[in-house]
Amino acid sequence: MKPLAALVCANVMLAVAMTFSMQSAPLPMWPMVIAWAAFFHLGGMQHAPSALLAVLAHAVFGVAVGWLAALAILANPTALPGSVWVPLVVGAAVGLMSAASGWSRLAVLPVCVYGFAANWAFLDVPGRFDPAVLTALRADNVMIALPPALLIGGLFGWANVRLIARLSAPAADSGRSA
Repeated sequence: MKPLAALVCANVMLAVAMTFSMQSAPLPMWPMVIAWAAFFHLGGMQHAPSALLAVLAHAVFGVAVGWLAALAILANPTALPGSVWVPLVVGAAVGLMSAASGWSRLAVLPVCVYGFAANWAFLDVPGRFDPAVLTALRADNVMIALPPALLIGGLFGWANVRLIARLSAPAADSGRSA
C-alpha cells in the first residue's frame, strides 16, 4: 500500500477503535487524542519508545502544573478578586512551564501546554473544579484520570506507527514468478 493510503487506513482504523472502546471506558478520550498527536510531534515515526516517554514527561508535567494552578486559584490566599488572581496564577503556571523547557526532558514546551490545556478541559466538567475532588483519590481527579489517558493515547500513537509500517510494507513474495 502506498504510504499515504497506509497512513489514512491506519488513522481511520485506530480512530474508530479508540472511539468505540471509549464509549464504555471511564477514561477521557480527548486527552488520549492529544497524547496520540503529541507522540508524532515528538518524533514517534522515527523513535517510538523515546517519543512515548517524552509524551508522558511533557504532558503529565503540563497536567501537574495545571492541577497546581487549579488548587492555587481555588485557595486564593490573597485579597485579589478572581478577575486578577486567575490571570496571575495562569501566568505563573505558564512561566513555570516555560522555565522548565530549559531542561532537555521538558524542552518541547507546546507538549507541556497540551497537557496543561487537557487539564483545564477536564476540569471544565461541572463538579471537577472543586478542592475536595482535586485532592481525593477518585477517578474524577484530574491527576488520577489524565496520566493513564495520556499513556493510552501515546500507545495509540505507537500502534499507529506500527500499523502504518505494516500497511505500507511491500507484500511478501509468494515465491511464484509472474
